[in-house]
Amino acid sequence: MKTVKSLMIAIPAAMALTACDGWQKNPSSDLQEMRAQAKTITEMGPDKPQTITETVVVTKPSPVEVTKTVVVEKEVEVKVKETDITRSMILLTADSEMTFSEGVSSSYKIRASLPVPGAAVTLTASNLPEGASLKPSSEKDVYVLTWNPPMYTVDAGKSLKSIPVKFTATVTNAGTSKNADAVKGMINELDKTLFVTKNQVAPSALTVSGIAAETSEDQLTPFSVTVTVPGIDGKSSQKPRIVISYDANAITAGNDFLELDGSRYVIADLNKKDAEYLGDSKWKINLIFDTKNIAVQPQLAKDGTIMLQANGTRVRFSVKAFSPNGLSTAESVVQTKIVYTKTISAPRFDVSGLGKQGLEVSPGEKVTLRFAVSSSSKNAVVAVESKNSGLPGNPQVSCETSAVGSNKQECTLTWEVPCDATSKTLKGAIEMSATGSLNGQVSNVTEYALKTVKAAKDKKLCAAPAKTAAKAAEAK
Repeated sequence: MKTVKSLMIAIPAAMALTACDGWQKNPSSDLQEMRAQAKTITEMGPDKPQTITETVVVTKPSPVEVTKTVVVEKEVEVKVKETDITRSMILLTADSEMTFSEGVSSSYKIRASLPVPGAAVTLTASNLPEGASLKPSSEKDVYVLTWNPPMYTVDAGKSLKSIPVKFTATVTNAGTSKNADAVKGMINELDKTLFVTKNQVAPSALTVSGIAAETSEDQLTPFSVTVTVPGIDGKSSQKPRIVISYDANAITAGNDFLELDGSRYVIADLNKKDAEYLGDSKWKINLIFDTKNIAVQPQLAKDGTIMLQANGTRVRFSVKAFSPNGLSTAESVVQTKIVYTKTISAPRFDVSGLGKQGLEVSPGEKVTLRFAVSSSSKNAVVAVESKNSGLPGNPQVSCETSAVGSNKQECTLTWEVPCDATSKTLKGAIEMSATGSLNGQVSNVTEYALKTVKAAKDKKLCAAPAKTAAKAAEAK
């Protein structure tokens, strides 16, 4: 038997053997060489086994020689040679987005490992914000970053803050790696950005306290609004605010009267103007329900006519609280009945245009305040008087009969506040009184005192004092 490397070579070889009348040679050495070469080629191919073709020449006793081809298919053994471990083989990944909110604790995972049996990797971080922690979890090769950003982490006027951090994975145990000395201490790094948003939780737990189901006419009734505003505490430069309004839902099912606008009686409490922080994100705003200085409207029926037999006026108003970021509570509705207590013919002062409990003025200011004094008796004659207040600039009150009749006086308060007025001299009151007369009878006297104070913020209406000639020359 003789084997060659290809069929084209094998055919002439057979012819040569025939011519030599049965010349024989042991083919084993050639076959071993071919198999060695085939093995080399097989090991070079990583994807699929190779096919080896052998041609076998068989000499039979008959004069005809037969060539037999045998195809042998071998499986290729793919041998993976261990390569050197580089830093890129240290697996270091983190949650795609790490976003935190002020006052809310959040956690995110970071995975650090080396895919070598027995290897161990330690994770550290640089530039973490104060209060943030990075700790290994019970889950293999996983660390957890936890942080509760304090209030005001995000700068005023902004809604988002970004903080760049760097995570570093260090191989502390090389495991079964052949080049353990080189692998130990190897690091891989990952840059991430932590995002912090302002607290976006809406205010809640709004409560109105101090106004009962019935209030009295001719009273100053203090009341308060409390509300929880997440993300805002006593150190905040921005405070929560409230809005008092009339929801116009005047008709209540089953009633024959209208619920009128009660927001007109709500004024600020000058003694407690600022919102008060109670702790734990809770705030308190102090207000006054004023039925003394603001005339109580008559009760109206559903058709808009005055209900002459009514003993009070039913009103309603809604309260809504807003946080500095614009989120708000739902509306809370307050309903009350203002019970009449004054003599029916006694005049009432209506200074609702002022919108507050007192009059705040600045030196140099020219004040013009219009108000009305009226009696519920259409035929009464109302008279208004004012006392000397002793205030600087001597404010004056003048009244004239209105177009609707003598039962209503249209009055104007004028006052030019001198530039040398001080907080001490401006603190006082403009006292007035009104009576109604009808058929020779005089009503009860209605007293009214309009408190005055110097405005907390000077309007700078007065010119600066002129320089003396000496100071002018000195300035030159």
